[in-house]
Order: sequence, then C-alpha cells, then structure tokens
Amino acid sequence: MASFDGLERMDALLKALGNPEAGFRAIHIAGTNGKGSTAVMTASILEEAGYSVGLYTSPHLESECERVQIWDGTHRMIEQGELDALRDKVYAAEEDVKETLHNAGIEYGRLTVFEVYTAAAYMYFAEQKPDYVVLETGLGGRLDSTNTLEKPLVSVITQVGLDHTAQLGNTIFKIAREKAGIIKPGVPVVSQTGDLNTKNIFRKVAAEKGCEFTDVSVLIDSYRGYKLAMKGEHQIRNAATAVEAIRAAGIEVSEEAIEKGLASAWLPGRFEILNEEDGKRPLFIIDGAHNPDAVSELVKTYMAFSRTNKIKRTLVIFGCMKDKNSVRMVQLLTGGLRGCSYAAAAVDYERAEAPERIGELIAGCGRGCMVFESTREAYEYAEDSSFECILTTGSIYLAGEMRTLFMKDQ
Repeated sequence: MASFDGLERMDALLKALGNPEAGFRAIHIAGTNGKGSTAVMTASILEEAGYSVGLYTSPHLESECERVQIWDGTHRMIEQGELDALRDKVYAAEEDVKETLHNAGIEYGRLTVFEVYTAAAYMYFAEQKPDYVVLETGLGGRLDSTNTLEKPLVSVITQVGLDHTAQLGNTIFKIAREKAGIIKPGVPVVSQTGDLNTKNIFRKVAAEKGCEFTDVSVLIDSYRGYKLAMKGEHQIRNAATAVEAIRAAGIEVSEEAIEKGLASAWLPGRFEILNEEDGKRPLFIIDGAHNPDAVSELVKTYMAFSRTNKIKRTLVIFGCMKDKNSVRMVQLLTGGLRGCSYAAAAVDYERAEAPERIGELIAGCGRGCMVFESTREAYEYAEDSSFECILTTGSIYLAGEMRTLFMKDQ
C-alpha cells in the first residue's frame, strides 16, 4: 500500500476542510531563532497601522491558546472551547480522508500535533477574517505544515543555526535548504542572516524562482534608532526584518505605526523580567533560549543588563530537552556569564534532560551546581535566596513553568 509523505497528508486534510487557508494575505516566517519575535513585531506594526491581524506562533509558553491570536486593538487568544471544537473538526475530517484514501490503496498516516494546530488556526482565521495573517513555521520550512500556503505576500527567513538536526540535517547547509523551502515562485524573499554561505543559498533559490530578494543584514544600522520593547541587540535584527517584510509585502504603513508597533511589541519568555515594575529583589528573568545560538545572544544580553543594573549575584537555573546540544549551551553559559551560581532543574516534559546530567555538565565546566527535581523546587529555593537575580533558561517549557509559578504567587 502506498503512503502519503511530505505535505500530501496536510494538503488532503485541508481539501477535506474546504481549504480554509485559501485567500489569506499572509506573511510567512521561518528560521531557527528570531521568528517568534519577528512575527510579533510584524503583527504589532500592522495593528498600529489600523489592520486586524491573525497571529500563529509556536511553541506556547503556558497555554496552547497562545498559538492562535487575533490582534485588532485587543490581543485575543482563541478560547479553549473554540480550539477544542476546531480540533474535533480536524479529527473528524482526518477520519473521512483516511477512509477515502484507504479504499484507494493509500495509507494516510497519523496527523502530528502541529498539523492539527495549523489546521485549527487556518479555520479560525477563515472565520475571523483578519486583514492579514502572520504565520510562523514550527520547524524547518519545506515540509512544515504552514508551507501549505500557496502564495503568501512575502517569505521571511530569520537566523539559521544547528537545531532540530535529526529532522532537518546536521549541517547549516542542509538546514538552510530546508528553510529555503518556504520560498515560492514570484513571492518576495526577506533574509535576515548575515552568514554569507547561508545568504547565498537563499539568494540563489530566490533567483531561481523569480523572487525579489531583500538582505536585511546590510540594513541593520538604519534601525538602531528605534525604541524596542524587547531587550537585546539581536532584537534590532528582528525589528529590521519585520519592517522590511511589511515593505516587501507591499503593505502600506506609516512611520508612526512602525515606531509605535516596535515600541509595544512584546513576546513573553524572551528576556522577560517578571517583576521589573515592583523593584523587588531577586529579579526573576525567564528566557526560552533553547539552542547554542540563542544562548549566545542571551549571554550578551544578560551581561549588558547586569552591568547596567549593577547585579553581582545571579542564580542561573538551567533545564533543557534531551535532543538539544546541552553540552555547548552549558559551555556558553558557564564561560560567558560572570558572578553566577548555577542550578539544574527538571522540566515536566517527556523529552526533558535529567537534571543530574545537566549538573554533571556544569560541574565539568568547573562550576558548582545545585540539582532540583522540579521547577517548583528550584523556584522555592530561589525565592528565599539572597541572590539579586534569578535567570531561568534552556527551554521554553522551563521558562513557562517558572512564569506560571511566579504569577500564581503574586
């Protein structure tokens, strides 16, 4: 019996659902790092310009409803009941497609969780009818379920690094080729990467498909004057990418909308200071850096932040997934941060690395490390400690758990 692979399964499902994505005026964003922040900045600028926006991002920090939002002056996450109802429709359509294809001698296969989210988001946006839709890929690009969009307004690729190597390949070249899979014939391409080899891959694919190509890396300096809500030098790249994506898409926005949109664009879990306003110590900071490139940017951001705020004693709580490059992430943290103590925490997720293993890695870098069997245990210790700052990182799931615990205590 033949089987569906690639995007064939998703295409068949969407056809059964009436192709809810048809007609979307969409901005499609792929990348290893930066795509979530870029998506939010893009949506924020469009909203300030008076447009309504459907925003699809992943993964979620605390609630799965975060993945599907409407921005139209009020930021509305999809209601849990609405998401559940749409998910039921997706599964019902899946059964119909399975039966039809089985009778034709084709094995449909099982929908992934992300495919279900994507189909539900498409149906929600089709119902809500926003002016524009901003879609972030899950991982990769070529075979990502969001790549079922036939002709977005613009294809955007942010930073490319070694992550999800089991699915995408173990070299930057292979991963870049997968990301380039979102490039469609005649659709403008906006590339953020400054790496010449990666850039050349995107430029070549764009040329082959007759696409205008915008190289954001040479435009960064012209964006340094904007005030950004999100912290870190890397966010300037994301801001530039968002603006250039909107321009490449041919969407009219004013300079005022750009300024206000970037000044208010904010994504939880990206160097988020949970108690910045109350002035209490310790400060609790969460950051979902989950690969070496993201950790490298976090180290630079935190060192600048700690110098500015004269922070001398920091506890870094680290936890990550087994399939991540934990060795390199630990090396970057312990080698780049100064005046820090370290703790390993277990994340409540099936792919989580054991905290004992993380503790061994940190100890191997010549640093002492406390080991906690849960995020709650780490949080309770940190809350009563004498540290001036608690920095939690290594996984978006760990950041989300820490955020939930902190907010419940307020």
